[in-house]
Amino acid sequence: MRKNVKVLVVSLILLIILAVAAFALLQDDASDSRVILDHNHKTYIAPSCFEESDPTNFIEESTLGEAEELGYPPHSSCTEEALGVQ
Repeated sequence: MRKNVKVLVVSLILLIILAVAAFALLQDDASDSRVILDHNHKTYIAPSCFEESDPTNFIEESTLGEAEELGYPPHSSCTEEALGVQ
């Protein structure tokens, strides 16, 4: 009987560890999201908001992580909503 309890406890611990690992792997890393940097305005634009943003000619494709490293804020509320940032 004690052996069955040990097996059950070890199985539950392994199941919890696997669940935590799976959750960590499935989380979306927003810093890899594609954005357009507008260096004249020093802002970033979500691709879906590009046409309405009236960007300058000094733009570059990059990632949200790089935009945050540069300290660039979102160009508009459209970009905030599209990328889920505040």
